[in-house]
Amino acid sequence: MNRFAKIASATLFAVLSAAGYSHAATPRAVDDALRSTANPAFNVVELSSLDHRSPRLAEYKDVSPASMSARDLQASIESNHNLRRQLTAENVEIGNIVGAERAADGSFVFYLR
Repeated sequence: MNRFAKIASATLFAVLSAAGYSHAATPRAVDDALRSTANPAFNVVELSSLDHRSPRLAEYKDVSPASMSARDLQASIESNHNLRRQLTAENVEIGNIVGAERAADGSFVFYLR
């Protein structure tokens, strides 16, 4: 493979990798969706279970459950009674949630410390 093709391939790979994460909803959009979705589907991911190279680990590893962004997110979850009940039934302590995002299928992913 010639030098130009190698550089072009590497550049394309880097751009496509970054583009995969650029579609994530803003925290405010996630908060609003959490408040208004009647029976949301969700997955819970503990940060300790993520690979050390995970972009999500890098994003949330330094976020404290007591930070303003985490508390806003937790308040959005608390305001959705069905979601709060579902999380409690799965023994998820809402105060440990430090991040959330909306998946392509409309479900939510919650990240716990």
